[in-house]
Amino acid sequence: MEIHEFSSLIDEYGNCIYRFCKGMTYTTEDAEDLYQQTFLVAFEKRHKLDRGGNVKAYLMQIASNLWKSHKTTYARHERIAPTVSFDNMEVDIADDNMDISENVVNEDEKQMLRTSIDKLPDKLKQVVVMFYGSELSIEEISKVLHIPKGTVKSRLHNAKEQLKDLLEGEVSI
Repeated sequence: MEIHEFSSLIDEYGNCIYRFCKGMTYTTEDAEDLYQQTFLVAFEKRHKLDRGGNVKAYLMQIASNLWKSHKTTYARHERIAPTVSFDNMEVDIADDNMDISENVVNEDEKQMLRTSIDKLPDKLKQVVVMFYGSELSIEEISKVLHIPKGTVKSRLHNAKEQLKDLLEGEVSI
């Protein structure tokens, strides 16, 4: 793949890859770093990219592998000096027709869901973020993670059950 062709990959798959990175990391900065590293690795391996193949799955696989290796480093850094994220303090009041109280409730619900997803085991969290956040199909997730489609379905089911339990626990408090 030529260099000029590579920029079209970023245009085509950039949003999907960024959503995955954002879903898997804890801060915007980490998501941006993972996103950039993914495309740097893809650029270095552009000679292996085949436009006829599943490029999206290949990029997701790169991001997933980088995230796994980053996770170990991140955990060590968190033990030494925990990070504080101000992402939760952002308020988006884009819809003038929406009442401010509705916006606050929506943000609270989103934050509760994000917190619950973060509590999932990594195997389940990864599948949830790929399926719902990056909108990959079960088959694509299967290829990215090198696991059978049945395992992907099972992990999605287990994640939904655990999220349901976590969210019901949050609401009943």
